[in-house]
Amino acid sequence: MKHLSAPIYGTSIEQQWLDYNNHMNVAYYVLIFDRAEELLFESINLGEESAETRGMSWMVLESHITYERELSLGQSVEVRMRLIDHDHKRLHLYLEMHTVGDDSYLASTLEQMIICADLNARKSAELPVDVMDKIKNIAKEHAHLAMPENIGRKIGIRR
Repeated sequence: MKHLSAPIYGTSIEQQWLDYNNHMNVAYYVLIFDRAEELLFESINLGEESAETRGMSWMVLESHITYERELSLGQSVEVRMRLIDHDHKRLHLYLEMHTVGDDSYLASTLEQMIICADLNARKSAELPVDVMDKIKNIAKEHAHLAMPENIGRKIGIRR
């Protein structure tokens, strides 16, 4: 059973994203995931326009990223997303980055807790009604999706 949405963002690996190991530096995995989330939040009315017009935006509370396989110059990737859970202020998201093509593979995963923020008060706030309506629609669309296996992983040396 499938556990993610259709792709929400795609890009190709750029030269300036490579490090001295001649593969994509870890920081740019986060950049790609962030760009995907920007599109998601624009689509639910909590993106840049919301920040500018109503002083409402989103902020990351916690992240857990895995680097499954390296990425090289020119490779195309796409990001898929699963809304794991939500309440009146927070979203629990899971994203995967896959290469595109016949030899597609999982390159990276990101699990994040996001909170709605009132930028004027600089504190958490309830999600606006129009945003919550869109989140509820996403939750309905994702309800049939299987739960990803690596949700809630913890870091440590296996002994």
